[in-house]
Amino acid sequence: MSAAGAAAAAGRGAGGGAGDAAAGPAPAFDAALDAARRGLLYPAVILHGGDPERRRDAALALARAVLCEAAPAERPCGVCRHCRRIAWPGESDAFHPDFQALERDLKTATSVDAARELVRTVQLAPFEARGQAFAIVSAETLTDEAANALLKALEEPPSGSPRHFLLLAPSQFDLLPTLRSRSLAVYLGEPSGGGDPEAAAEAAEAFTGAVARWGASGSAAWLLAAAAALRRAGEVPGAGWDDPRSGRPWSLAAAAVLAAAGADPLARLRRPLLALAEELLAEPELRLRGIQADRILEGLVARHLAPDLLDHRGRS
Repeated sequence: MSAAGAAAAAGRGAGGGAGDAAAGPAPAFDAALDAARRGLLYPAVILHGGDPERRRDAALALARAVLCEAAPAERPCGVCRHCRRIAWPGESDAFHPDFQALERDLKTATSVDAARELVRTVQLAPFEARGQAFAIVSAETLTDEAANALLKALEEPPSGSPRHFLLLAPSQFDLLPTLRSRSLAVYLGEPSGGGDPEAAAEAAEAFTGAVARWGASGSAAWLLAAAAALRRAGEVPGAGWDDPRSGRPWSLAAAAVLAAAGADPLARLRRPLLALAEELLAEPELRLRGIQADRILEGLVARHLAPDLLDHRGRS
């Protein structure tokens, strides 16, 4: 990921995306919907970000667009025999045989048996529409066996009519790397009630101050303080560091680093700060291995900033 890519992704985590409910759909979703209208949507799409309701609405819109019988520019029309019958299970009496939602069937997981039942449906030809759409409602709860069963359907789809898999999850990092590598990730914006902008600004200021003091004193305690400031930046109720699958804390921490990179006291550290922000965005995978967030943050701060600051002090 480039420095510009790190800035864009972190900006989404800090509330800079267009996915707020009041702001309308995110640009990535607009592009996916346009592709669906033209019959060019990727076979597997990860709908992540937002809240559960927003993810469900996005899945319905894409499913209607790929199955709608109106002219491409008018999809989804909302009135054809396909659009009117594509609805979320339990929320309407409407039913469409070519749209199916796989919901969590166990207390905390989606079982391999449920996934295999879905895969058996995938092997059938469409009943009415030109293709099929399948929504995996809580894709983050797929067991490894269930994810692998679904992966086989993605890798070896039936020939002929198109099949589209819509995987709904709070974060794309909730899914196995094998699923992510075969899917288009579509970010839907910040969850409702996201981070506190004032708290994020305070954390970014604390991080900037701690790094500046480390540069002046050389005391490792200030590097630890900088890492602690990043932890505070990522503390969001319901999506914080305690959830090892959540990518949101890391995005918020990266946003704090990017804010520091633009501060005058740390201008000479812009390059290592951008590298730090980029690596923060990839760290949820380390978190899934059981490494504590505090240790990861401390290690990353030391790895990226200590060499540059020591070199600067040596030349002073």
